[in-house]
Amino acid sequence: MIDRLIIETALYRCRNNSLPESVCRYLRLNRKKIHVATPLADIRFVVFDTETTGFDVRHDKIISIGAVSLRAQRILVGDSFEVLVRQEKVGDREAVSVHGLLCKDIAFGVDERTAVSGFLDYIGNSVLVAQHAGFDIAMVNQLLSRYFGIRLFNDVIDTASLAKRLEKGPYYNLAHKVGEYKLDALCERYSIRLHDRHTSAGDAYLTAQLYQRLLAKSRKSGIKTAGTLLMK
Repeated sequence: MIDRLIIETALYRCRNNSLPESVCRYLRLNRKKIHVATPLADIRFVVFDTETTGFDVRHDKIISIGAVSLRAQRILVGDSFEVLVRQEKVGDREAVSVHGLLCKDIAFGVDERTAVSGFLDYIGNSVLVAQHAGFDIAMVNQLLSRYFGIRLFNDVIDTASLAKRLEKGPYYNLAHKVGEYKLDALCERYSIRLHDRHTSAGDAYLTAQLYQRLLAKSRKSGIKTAGTLLMK
């Protein structure tokens, strides 16, 4: 209900032409949530990842976004999204050691507003999927708030949390070994070859492969609809 009120308020700004059409399309698509009885095979999932200048949501910035869609347990490589975002810096030594991007790499990227508008057009009302999704969602929301005064309204799946739920059952929120649910560890456990690691597009594709395997495991556990997956 709260999401609906926020969306309707934002759509009023669309009628006054104070928001770009890409944002207005996104808002209209997200007026209605996916019905709980919708079969998983009928849902478009968008698996995404961000690379950033650091790990502080309040101060760091996005330098790239990569995403790929998945439907009926098939990764649709032809339906993908990747954008480099122009920034003045690529981050401190620790951040650069992770993403490997240099200032010259992002010098010809697009501005933040264009990047996040394009991402909204790509995702529409899909269910978003990410590894440790909270951080990536917060980074995108930082841009949406700054430029348009909105946030993401999509349903979200965190692959780390889903893996815990499927592997540990009803006690999945209990303690686990350090690093047990990092992307590298999960890829090893589910026989996914690490390739193009620590790029937004590469990590999105690795996470999509992981999610593909988790969906197959979900079906065996009786999770076959949006409601049972999203626990609604």
